[in-house]
Amino acid sequence: MYTDGITEARTREARLMGLERFADYVIRATAGGELAPESLRRLIHSILDAQAERLRDDATLLMFQWRPPPG
Repeated sequence: MYTDGITEARTREARLMGLERFADYVIRATAGGELAPESLRRLIHSILDAQAERLRDDATLLMFQWRPPPG
């Protein structure tokens, strides 16, 4: 779950993060076996680093990780 401040954030190249780039980031992290807390931490730092720690809009992320019960 995310607010528009995430997809409207700028990258280091001054391009919008956008839904496609955001989704690609999450998909690649998941495919690489990264756990949700680490993926979320890296994504937040990536966005903040590109914004020089000053967001222009609200930016909220909530990530869930589902693990099926064993057996």
